[in-house]
Amino acid sequence: MPQISKRPRARTTSKMAAAISLATLCLVSCSGGDDENQTEANLAASQLCASTLDAPAVTSIERMGEIKEFTELPGTNDAGKPNKFSLKQAADTLHDDMTQRNQCVVFKAGDTTSHPLITVDFSAVKFYPKKTRGGSEDSGASHYRMGVYAAARGTAGASLYFKCPTKNPDAPGQSTPYVEAELIGTPDQLSAKSTGRDRMTVLNAVSRAMAKQLGCASQASLPSRVPAGQPD
Repeated sequence: MPQISKRPRARTTSKMAAAISLATLCLVSCSGGDDENQTEANLAASQLCASTLDAPAVTSIERMGEIKEFTELPGTNDAGKPNKFSLKQAADTLHDDMTQRNQCVVFKAGDTTSHPLITVDFSAVKFYPKKTRGGSEDSGASHYRMGVYAAARGTAGASLYFKCPTKNPDAPGQSTPYVEAELIGTPDQLSAKSTGRDRMTVLNAVSRAMAKQLGCASQASLPSRVPAGQPD
């Protein structure tokens, strides 16, 4: 059990570094046509992540960034597909490597650091972490009764796992029983006023839309409102 609970945090830390690096690299070098196409129009919070944020999530992300206007990652990836998040593209790349998955990468409008405020990433997984009472890896985490596992750790991350069987298009006959949704925040962009519940509220809103896209909303156990967190 301890070995299982250690894996998510290590993966989260590496994902955070990778997400920041990928977003920064794409802002500088991702193709997208003419130069004017490299700058995305400012977006209201309700327009982010394919317009999946409900009213509580809008309030949460505005508090997280202490701002009301945002942008998303511009340009296209190596396959010529838009970096901008879409539910269909994210669903289609669920089994791909992180560098190939379609993610919702949100920046604060006008920010010049090239650091995203948040990155929301979905991946198909075979297992989910187990909460262990008093376990060191769960120390300081807030857990939520959602999906099969949900936790906000530290000051920048949140993870949500839910039941959602999906087939790997590149490996016929192989399927995975769960989807991992992860919100990776950048510490230098997040407001000190934001909370773990803010992160989970945003992640849950996008996850509910993704579960519907994947046809597993009825078994995902994702509530319309995030319950209070339970400190470890």
